[in-house]
Parts: sequence; C-alpha cells; structure tokens
Amino acid sequence: MELQGTWTKDEEGYMSFETPELQRLYETVTDSYHRIYNRYVEELDDDDDAYYKALEEGYEMITDYKNIEGQEEFVTSYSTPAYIADIWYGFDEETNKRVYSQGFIRISSRTTSA
Repeated sequence: MELQGTWTKDEEGYMSFETPELQRLYETVTDSYHRIYNRYVEELDDDDDAYYKALEEGYEMITDYKNIEGQEEFVTSYSTPAYIADIWYGFDEETNKRVYSQGFIRISSRTTSA
C-alpha cells in the first residue's frame, strides 16, 4: 500500500492533508514513533541512547535529502515497523525557493496488508 498527497500548514502550525486517510496515517505513524522514542528518552535520560533504542525496535525519524521520483528533496522520514512516511516541502519555481507552508507526503506500508 502506498498513499501520496499534499499537505498545508496554517499560521498556527497545524497541518492539514489532502485526504482524511492521509491525515489518519500521518498521525498513526508520527504518534507511534514519538511514543516509543519519548519512552526511551524518559527511561534513559539521553537523546542519543533513546534514538538507538527506538531504532532497534524499528522506529526512526530522519531529516535529510532523499531521492523522490527522480528529484533530490529535503525530507523528514518517519519509519515504524508498519510504515514509512516521507514528508517534504513544496518549491516555488518563480522564486526558486522552498515553500514551508505546503508540501507533499508519501506513506508506504512495510507489510503486505495495512
């Protein structure tokens, strides 16, 4: 399963997604990641140790460049045992600048049934 779509961010920083299903999956993936990571932060009292413990369980958040559909994009990727969510910003062709209030999302299932 793979879903793709767009997102926008309002002045207060809340994200809205093209479809309710994208919103639900985004929240599922990010909430799942943050629940595991924050549990380890509290338990270990160290961000780096928490990152590696969460990674051992299949949870990771990375912000880096990634090749998406032939273009290198600045992406925040959330990985859980069930999903990978890639979130990236739009680009204004006229100004040649990133648009930080809107972008794209792709959520892929790691399993055959999601």
